[in-house]
Amino acid sequence: MATLVMKFGGSLTADTRRIHRVAQVIMAEALAWDHMIVVISAMAGATDMLNRAVELAAARDTGYRALVAKLRQQHIDVIEALFENEGSRRDLIAYVDRLLFDVLALCDNVLTHREAAPRDRDSAMSAGERIMVHLLAALVRQEGLEVAPVDAATLIMTDERHLNANPLIDLIDERVDQVIRPLFDAGIVPLVTGFIGVSRRGAITTLGRGGSDYTATILAASLHADEVWMWTSVDGVMSADPALVPGARVIPTLSYSEVGELSYFGAQILHPRAVEPLLADGIPLRVRNPFNLDHAGTLIQTENSQTDTEVKTEVKAVTAVDGIYLSTSGNSVDLSEVLGQVHRIVGRTATGPVMVIQSHQHFMLVMVVPTTEGPTAAENAAQRLMAGLGIEHWEIRVVKVIAAMGMASQGSNSELNIGSVQPIASVVGPDNRRLLAVAPADVQAVVRHLHKLTDQMAYTPIHRK
Repeated sequence: MATLVMKFGGSLTADTRRIHRVAQVIMAEALAWDHMIVVISAMAGATDMLNRAVELAAARDTGYRALVAKLRQQHIDVIEALFENEGSRRDLIAYVDRLLFDVLALCDNVLTHREAAPRDRDSAMSAGERIMVHLLAALVRQEGLEVAPVDAATLIMTDERHLNANPLIDLIDERVDQVIRPLFDAGIVPLVTGFIGVSRRGAITTLGRGGSDYTATILAASLHADEVWMWTSVDGVMSADPALVPGARVIPTLSYSEVGELSYFGAQILHPRAVEPLLADGIPLRVRNPFNLDHAGTLIQTENSQTDTEVKTEVKAVTAVDGIYLSTSGNSVDLSEVLGQVHRIVGRTATGPVMVIQSHQHFMLVMVVPTTEGPTAAENAAQRLMAGLGIEHWEIRVVKVIAAMGMASQGSNSELNIGSVQPIASVVGPDNRRLLAVAPADVQAVVRHLHKLTDQMAYTPIHRK
């Protein structure tokens, strides 16, 4: 029996119009598939607001109360706009108040102890998805579809690492059989909170920024789903960040390895690990826009799959991600020893290295800071490295790592023309990829220049039966 997993990102739960569109898509696709499961993200900005509330409490700033009150009002405004029935409004507002009261109690405790543990952040941030799943379940249910809100803490078992936990797949498979399959058998569509997990000790964990993507593909693998659809506010995976390149285009097809590379190097359309669960069964994934249903979006599948659209480009995509540059001169350096020091100081905040240049008297490496670590992670990691390694021996700074997929055959590093910008470092990497490290102030100019090497890409519309 055909099974579809859908995931709706936070950009599609930002306001009444978009939430209503999400409900319409759920209703329509439920009629077209034997089984369907839907993963829902928090309202746009909610997770950051909840995390910020905990930070304020740790700093003994009672402004967290006003921040939580603002978040409450945002949800109440949506509830009042979407629901005419007074009973439905009352029940949903009571649920919002219950969850946010728990957040306030947590923040009060953090304020008292002057410290916010990662566990506290995970617990607070989980409220956003829980609220939105109940809101959408009520909205779809009033249209006549049998749905059930499901807390991912009943499904996604993880290790004990907070803020960026690792899923425990065997335990997840058991939970899915216990929780999801009975709902399928009863003809009920599960609406699952994204992003959230639970440790074996019962503590709430999260899968990192963008973790709802990962939730969806983990569930798809466990259910041996036929397809995964990621719904977002753009028409597919773009050839560059539209905020940096207004002329960025949709890439019609990508392989698992290509999208994994793009995600790792900063394309924020998918969680960097989202494709991993799909590999064993070769489950295709499509990125689509619910406001442009005639557009096929981006199809992501195995490297050997035949697609209807041939794409031939010198550069398929250009991405940018935060990185950390470290260099020293005049000393002989042992790479493994340095990497050991770096990982002891910053842990998994910095991954790689993605560039290493070493000679007898000079050593340079560049690490990547994954987008899942958050917007301030690179600067924080650089500060810790300066304190831990010593600025008298090392030059350490935040950079932008730019990846141009499809440029490995475009000549040597010396022939690379990126305008007037001088890259800090540049290497030709595997998988038809070129990497550059540049100053953050130069990222837009370099990305725009490299993007000019992309060709116009067509797309194939979806033809529904």
